[in-house]
Order: sequence, then structure tokens, then C-alpha cells
Amino acid sequence: MAPSTLLRLRSWLWGNDPKDAALLIKLDFTILPYFSIIWFLFGLSRSSYSSAYISGMKEALDFKGKDFNYLSTTYLVVYAVCQMPGTSLLTIAPPKYVFVTANVMWSVLTLITFKMNHVWQIILLNAFEGGFSAIAYVGAHFIYGSWYKKSELGTRAAVFVCFGHLGSMAGGWIQAGLLESLAGKNGLPAWRWIFIIVSVITIPTAIFGWVFIPGLPQHRNAWYLTAEEKEHAATRLGTPKKTTWDRTVFKRVLLSWQFWLLPTIFMLYSLAIQMELNNVFPLWMASRGYTTVQENNYPTGVYAAAIVGTIFYSVISDKIQSRWQCSLAIGFTFVIGSAILIANPKADSGHFFAFYFLGTTYAPQALWYSWMADVTAHDFQLRAITTGFMNSFDFAFVTWWPLIFYPVTDAPNYRKGYIASIITGSLILPLVLVIAYLERRGIANGTLGRKFEEEEDEARESDSGVVEQHLPEKI
Repeated sequence: MAPSTLLRLRSWLWGNDPKDAALLIKLDFTILPYFSIIWFLFGLSRSSYSSAYISGMKEALDFKGKDFNYLSTTYLVVYAVCQMPGTSLLTIAPPKYVFVTANVMWSVLTLITFKMNHVWQIILLNAFEGGFSAIAYVGAHFIYGSWYKKSELGTRAAVFVCFGHLGSMAGGWIQAGLLESLAGKNGLPAWRWIFIIVSVITIPTAIFGWVFIPGLPQHRNAWYLTAEEKEHAATRLGTPKKTTWDRTVFKRVLLSWQFWLLPTIFMLYSLAIQMELNNVFPLWMASRGYTTVQENNYPTGVYAAAIVGTIFYSVISDKIQSRWQCSLAIGFTFVIGSAILIANPKADSGHFFAFYFLGTTYAPQALWYSWMADVTAHDFQLRAITTGFMNSFDFAFVTWWPLIFYPVTDAPNYRKGYIASIITGSLILPLVLVIAYLERRGIANGTLGRKFEEEEDEARESDSGVVEQHLPEKI
């Protein structure tokens, strides 16, 4: 690669400020890969249960009726409940201890699972695993929002989210290889080996995290940063205007528009995108006579579209340092894609286009968490609590929504679900405009954004009665 091309690539990734570039390079090779790999392993871990269930666990442990549904529901409930406490804990405890402890406990619980012989044991362990894994997604977004600027955050959040999509794409392939190569080895059935392998491969990641996870920038304790880089990291984003846990926290949070509007719009997104879940695409393909191999392979294109859409929207929003324009595009994508599915085109190409096109709407997983970090940067506790609430609030809806709008009995034409998706997708549009207006108003009146040293110096001078003498600028 030509030197000029490398320089352009370096400039695009890390900017032209030498101080920013030196810091970003180190962050992009430490905290960015750690959380991305964790999220990849998270997807792999969750798919392990489905793979194990159809690979012998059901018969070996005598699953009956809705036992597997109880397994998933128990996990989701504990996962949702633990997210806000988890992100709040990051504001008072060293992140390294929080993440690595959760990482190791998650790994140990997965390992123990291979020894279980009763359904209730699997369900109980899975519930505890939900508690320890709850910090993975929301915690990563909280840490990224603490270290990266508005112009950098969306792209890094996109990389993180895309690793999860890669895990969803590759999980089935990896596990198929494990089933073929380890079935019966050392007297263990293939489904038990799945949990052993997934547990073992998380340990190196935990070790990596112990070495490289820094505290928050203001802690100035990342050993791989120079003294100058630590100081730059602590000051370049400014400091939140509210930083303490006191009796005003509940009022600050519950009376803020951020705490209510951001989780609401993320909930609408989670409901609108249900046509990409619940096996809707594969069941439609089955009705059209596609082979089982095709039913498994073609839907992975949705995750490829998700990766493209996530990176595309996040990079653009970083460059223009504004999130609402890309958010509107996502809302219109829901409307257009759902309308195509409602029309139920006779040509298969229409359905393929709609499902892949709608795959780009996975982008809010990065884009809107970055937006949330933008509009809560002024209040440390508000950002922590809202980060956790955004990903738990929608669980109150997505646990029952598919049962009504996407029941398997409606296959292959989920018209009722598609109509529900076009409605929830349409509701995203005005909400985006409301959030954009409130953001702009907050920036204009100074209630949003962080404080910088210059502002603090001016405030101190004003408080002490010192009046600056403004001299004419030298030409």
C-alpha cells in the first residue's frame, strides 16, 4: 500500500490531531477489540443453547412442553433486570473488576452447564448467566461513550455491534464443526462439548481484559498511556456537569426527557424489526420450496446487510456529528420494507429485497446508543442509568409481542406482524424529530454538553468578581 494511501487511511481513522491520533490508536487496539470479542462470544454462547437443544440435550435432560421457553425467558428477565444496576456500578467501581468478574463468572457458569443432568439445573444456571452477561452490551456502550468523542463514537460502536452480527452468522457454522469433530470424544455427547469449548475460549479474553481495560478517563490509570495521553484523555471530552450520586439523582433522571424518549424509540425499533426475527424469513422460504440448506444460508444475508447498514449510518453520523438524519432514513426503511411485505409480491425477489433491505435497520444498536451518549454527556449518572434502561425497557414488550403479531401459526404470511411493524416504524419518525429538537434546544441554552477547562476558569473568575480586560486583537 502506497504511503499516501496509508496516510489517508490514518487520517480517516484517527484524525489529523497528533495528540488525538496517539490516544485513539491505543484505544482502538485495547478497549475496542476487547468488547467486540466479548460481544461475539456472547452471540456464540446464546446460540449454544439452541444448538445443544437440537443436538441431544432435549432428550438427555428430558425437556418437556415449554421447558426451553422457560430457559430463554428466565435468562431474559434476569438479563433485563441487571442492566441498570450493572451500568450504575461502573460509575463507582473500577470497570476492570466489574467486566472481568462478570466475564469469568459467565465462563464458569457455561462450563458447569456441561455437567448438569436436570432441566431445572440448566434453567437456574442460565438465569445466573443472564445476570453476569447483562453488563456486556450496555457496559461496552457506556465505556465507549466515556472515551470517544462524538465524531468518533458512532464508528467504534458500529464495529462493536458488527462483531455481534458476525457471531450470529458464524455461530451455527462453528458449532456444526464442533458437533462433527467432538461427538463422543472422551465419552461425552456433542452437546456437552459445546459448553466446554465456549467456556474455554472466553478465558483468554478475560485475561486480555484484566491487562488492558482502563478505568474511566478521569481515573488516569491506563498503564499503556503516557502521562500526557492520560491527561489529554481526561480533558478532551470535557467533564459532565453532574457527577455525583446524591439525593438529586432520581429527580435528574426521572424528570429528564432523555430517560424516557431514548428507551421509547429503541423499544419501537425492537418491535418494528421483529419481521427479521422469529424465523419469519426461513419459514417463508420453506413455503416457496427452498431447500433446508438454503433456508439456513440465505437469511445470513440479513446480518451482512446489518453490518453494511450499521457501519454506513454510523460513519456518516460521525462525520456530520449529527444522528437524526440517519435515524430518519432508518424509520423510512421500516416503512418501505414493511409495505413491500404487506403487499406480498408474487415474485420471490420482492421478498428477498425487503428482508435484506430491512436488515440495514439493525443500525440503531450502534447509532442510537451513540446518540444517547451525546445527549446525556452532561450528567454522569443519567448516562449510566439510561444506558441500562434503553436495553431493558424493550424487554417488557418484545417478550410478548411476537406471540401476538408473529406466531408461528401465521407462517408464511405474517401480514398482521408486517402491519404492526409499519406502524411502529412510522412512530419512529416523529420521535426522531422531537429528540433532534430537544437536543438542539439543549445545546443552544447550555443544558447539554460537558464543561471544559476554559468554561470552568471563566466561572471561577466570575464567582470571584474578577473582570477580564478585553484587549484589541493584534493583527
